[in-house]
This record gives sequence, structure tokens and C-alpha cells, in this order.
Amino acid sequence: MQDHGAAARDAGAASDTSAAVRVVESWRVESGRVIAAAAHRQRFERSVAELFGEAAAERPPLWAGSPAGLIPVEADWPRIWADVFESTPLTDAWFPRLSARLDDGRLLVELTLRPAPEARSLTKLSTRLDERRWPTLKGPDFPSLAELRASVHEEGAADALLVDERGAITEAAYGTVVGWLGETLVVPAASRRVAGTTLGVLQRLLATAGVTRVEGEMLADPLAASAERGWDELWYLNTLHGISPVSMLDGTRLGLDVARVRRWRPRLHETSAVPRPDGRSA
Repeated sequence: MQDHGAAARDAGAASDTSAAVRVVESWRVESGRVIAAAAHRQRFERSVAELFGEAAAERPPLWAGSPAGLIPVEADWPRIWADVFESTPLTDAWFPRLSARLDDGRLLVELTLRPAPEARSLTKLSTRLDERRWPTLKGPDFPSLAELRASVHEEGAADALLVDERGAITEAAYGTVVGWLGETLVVPAASRRVAGTTLGVLQRLLATAGVTRVEGEMLADPLAASAERGWDELWYLNTLHGISPVSMLDGTRLGLDVARVRRWRPRLHETSAVPRPDGRSA
């Protein structure tokens, strides 16, 4: 009997390997330029291999995003990424979405091109319990995360801040959340979050500038003293909005170091580049 990866090994494997379970990757494109295109490619291919295992490795993917037509064709990853970047217009702002799922035992990869909304300069969050089954993969938990985000929209928040049973921050439903404690960047434990591409770029920029980065616990209690909760300021990070400081948490306004945001936001954008046709470099 073949091993079809993490989705099949999980309890309820019959439903987990259905069309509802996907790996998803998306990125912002501004006038043809992308931040960390190579990191998006690597994360997507790595996540597909982890979730679908041998079912994804034993035969080439079926590619449903080729400009040649809508009928899926067998294609290797370089061909897929070449088609993805060639299909994205070089003008205006776009938010492509690449997804992979099993279709009758075959890996099917699909592309959706969407206009990108305006980047959000500030973000309001409301806390929700983190009950994800695949916390390090982007896509499989999206149906439940969409429900969480819809529920916090009713409270005026843009996204849900996910916390464990102790109230410690893991990440947001659709973004990475990091903190600043003085001049130190605080990042939640990697075991309960997706490897953020925007965070990866930011960490390299900060390291070059000599900024200290630690992995530590942050409590989602805006009324506690900063030393107790583990942060003075929170940043929401993702490919769509870049650096978007958290202005409100559970209805409580948070402090913001405007000078720090003005320093690092443009530096992040300066790392964008037109991807190579195969998507291997940014």
C-alpha cells in the first residue's frame, strides 16, 4: 500500500485527501516585481511534498494553469513556474494564487490570477484559539481559518490572532505576527507557524543592520505590562500587506513606533525584483 503523505496518514484520511485539502501559495506582484519569489516557490514545492508525499512524487503534476489552454497537462515544476510568471501582467498590482490538490490520486496544480487590493497600512486583530491541524503548512486549514476571519470581521478586525490555550501568540490566520521588545525583534516558535516569506526577508535585513532577533513567547494580553506579555509593539507581516503594524487588539489600541515602520517598510519593498522565468531567484 502506497504512502500518500501527511494528509493520508492523518485521522480521517479519506476526507483529508479530497479536493478540499490543498496547499496554497500566493504573492503580491507590483508592476511585475515580487518580494522573495524564490522563497514562495521553495515553500510551495516543499509543502506539496510534505502533505501529499509519494502521490506528488511518483508522477509529474497535472498543470491546469498553462496559457496554452484549460485542459490539464503533465508538466514539471520549472515549466509550471515559467507559466505562472509569464501569465502575470507586468502592469498594475496582482495577487496570484497557486494551489495543489489530489484529483483521483494525481497531483493537480491550478492558478488563479486576482487583482491585488491596496496594501493595509495598519491592522486590527481579535484573538481566537489556534486549532489548526497543519500549523506549518499554508492551505490545508484555510476553510476553518476563513470562518475565523469572518467571525472577527464582525468585531471590526481584519484578521484573527491565533493563540494557544495559555494565550500565547502563534500567528494570525493569514499572516505572521512578530513583536518588538525595545530594539529586539521577538518571533513566535516555529513549530506552530508557517515559515513566512516576508518574515524571512525582514530577518535578513535586520541581521545585516545588527538588530537582535530572539524566538520567544508573547502573550496576547494588551493590558498587561510589556515585560510580562513579552512585547511593546506588534507587526502583522504577509506578502499582500508587507509590514502592517497592529493598531488594535481585542478592542484595545496599541502603541506604534512610527519611525521604525518608516525605516523598514521601504527597505522591504526595495528587495522586490522581476522573477526569472523559472522563478528560482527573486
